[in-house]
Amino acid sequence: MSIRIKFKKLADTAKADAASMKCPAATQDLKLNTKNRDAAIHAEHIQYGPLNVDEPGDYWKDIADYWNTTEKAAKASKCGNCTAFDISPRMKDCMPGQTSDEDGELGYCWMHHFKCHSARSCRTWAKGGPISEDKISFDWQERNEDKLEERKLTNAEYKKKGEIAKAIKRKNPNMPDEDVYPIATATAKKVAERCQKGYKTHPTRKTKIMFGKKYRNCVKAEEGKDPKKGTGKKPKGSGRRLYTDENPSDTVSVKFSSVSDIRDTFSKASFKNKSHKRQSQIINLVHQRVRAAYKNAKDPKVKARLKKAYDYAKKRKEASKKKTQRMKKND
Repeated sequence: MSIRIKFKKLADTAKADAASMKCPAATQDLKLNTKNRDAAIHAEHIQYGPLNVDEPGDYWKDIADYWNTTEKAAKASKCGNCTAFDISPRMKDCMPGQTSDEDGELGYCWMHHFKCHSARSCRTWAKGGPISEDKISFDWQERNEDKLEERKLTNAEYKKKGEIAKAIKRKNPNMPDEDVYPIATATAKKVAERCQKGYKTHPTRKTKIMFGKKYRNCVKAEEGKDPKKGTGKKPKGSGRRLYTDENPSDTVSVKFSSVSDIRDTFSKASFKNKSHKRQSQIINLVHQRVRAAYKNAKDPKVKARLKKAYDYAKKRKEASKKKTQRMKKND
């Protein structure tokens, strides 16, 4: 066989392989792309943003704090130079309509599987991009084919996957994302298979067949029921959270919608009369609630007010921690 024929066959094979690599589903399906993008915005370990590149708010400050770097360094770490940002010629052909504007251009994120903008960023940013060659783009697609199925996770499984991935990265900071996320996905699926709150797996008949499929056999849990009357302690197996009204006489009503509300709460006699340990619990409760309210707020004025309240609650929490440390040293 001549060299020319061999090369022709190799070229034909390469073209066939390229043809088999279709455009990623999210580039052709607006609903799927929006779902994946929204998941990346809300996931604690991703935090894709800012929503408006012209008015980023505290986005760059927050991500700089997360990375333990400066805002200037954070702003230099954008999707446009991320190792998973694909703007190869074939990917541009996959993009419907205009792909660039005065702020940058659209590309495809192989980490989180949606069309992202070069002027934005996320917490999983990694140096080494963008992907500008078809060969490298195809290589990323081949390595990500299994990951493309991850978006079939339920909302609960996806949230749990993010929590598990974050825990893995905390214990193994040098572990590559391509190793972290498959482990987190598999673990999230196993955890999600557990019985729902108030139920437990039958001690002997652990599975049952329904409609031709095998399912976990969950029965109502008798142990670990919450007592009708508060005991001051969290019962074993209880679904109650840390700060519940176990002892009504020890309750302090709290407000947290503004700095003045929080100051009023911490100025109450019912708060000041408590032990330092109990005060710390109440401060933590206020901190958690105002943080959640701030993150969920949509109105800019409300968000600005809650940001001030959150910052104040954070200062009180840090002061409480330092007092605890001083008390331990004295003991």
